[in-house]
Amino acid sequence: MLPAMLLALTPTVNAKSSIKATLDSAYVTMGNITGLTVEVVESRDANSMVGFIPETMPREVEVVGEVSCDTVNLDDNVRQITRRIILQSFDSGAYALPPVFYMDGNDTMLSNIVTLKVNPVDVSALEDIHGNADTLTVKSHWYDFLPDWIIDYWGWILLTIILVAGGVCAVLIFTKRVKVPFIPTKKPVPPYEMARQRLDRLHEQHLCERGQEREYYTELTDILREYIDKRFGINAMEMTSRQILDHLNANPATKPSERLMRQILEVADFVKFAKMRPMPEDNTKSFNHAVEFVENTKPTPEPTEENASDNPDMMPPMPEIKKDDTAK
Repeated sequence: MLPAMLLALTPTVNAKSSIKATLDSAYVTMGNITGLTVEVVESRDANSMVGFIPETMPREVEVVGEVSCDTVNLDDNVRQITRRIILQSFDSGAYALPPVFYMDGNDTMLSNIVTLKVNPVDVSALEDIHGNADTLTVKSHWYDFLPDWIIDYWGWILLTIILVAGGVCAVLIFTKRVKVPFIPTKKPVPPYEMARQRLDRLHEQHLCERGQEREYYTELTDILREYIDKRFGINAMEMTSRQILDHLNANPATKPSERLMRQILEVADFVKFAKMRPMPEDNTKSFNHAVEFVENTKPTPEPTEENASDNPDMMPPMPEIKKDDTAK
C-alpha cells in the first residue's frame, strides 16, 4: 500500500487549465478496490504537479497505487492528462475524499470533492453453528519420522554420500590397498625378461652409429643397474660403479660375471664423464658383455618330475652301496 502520494505531471505552458476527479464506483464493499480518475487540461508547456494533501486524506482509505497515465493533445497548445489511482478501504462508512490539488508555478487549483461509501461485508451466513467434523486418520509413512532437514535436502545428502564413497574407493583402488576382482592386474615381468627386452630395443636403436655414444651407454648401464636391483636386491641405481662391483664380487651368484660388468662400467664412465668416443668394436663388446652377464645370472628353473622323465640325461640318484651287500 502506498501512502497519500504526489502525482508529478509533465511540464506545461501558461494557459487556461482545469482539473476534475471522478470515482469508478461510489459504493464498494470492505476490502474491494475502486478507481479514482483525475483529468487535467493544461497548456502543453506548463510546469505543473498534481496530488493529494496527505493531512486531508481519510486514514480509513488507502491509496494502493497508480495504474495508468494517458496524455492526449487537444490542439497545438492544450493537452489532456488522465491518471487512474486505485483506492481501497477495510472500514465501512462514508468518506469524503479531499480535492486533488493542481499547481502550476504560483497558480493553484483544486478539483471537486468526491464521496466514497464503503459497505460492510455480509456475515449472516457465518451465524449458523456447525458441529465439529470427525477426526481424520492420516496414514503414516516411514519417512514421516525423519527430521525435516533430511526431507528437504535428501538429494544433496545422497549426492554427498556417493561422492565421498566414490573418492574413498578410488583412493583404495589406486593405492592398491584393496584388490578389485574385475580390474585385471598386470602380471609383473621377471627381471631377466625385462632386461633382455630392453637390450633388444637398445640394439635396434643404433645409437652408436648415429654418434650418440653417451645416450647409448647411459641406457645400457641403466638396464643393468635395474636388473641387478630387481634380480639380487642390490640397490645399484643409487650406487657408484665401484660400489656395484664390490657388491657383485661379494655375491657368489654374481662373482663369476663381475669381470663383465667391470669392462662395461669402465667404458661407460669414460664416455659419460671424460667424453671419450669409444671404438665401434668396444661398443659391440660392451653390448655382448651385457647380454652375457644377464644370461649368466638368470635364475635357473627348478627341475620337476615331468622334466626329469623327459630329459634322459637327468638320471635318478644311485642307491647307496653298503659293504655287507658287496661281501655277499
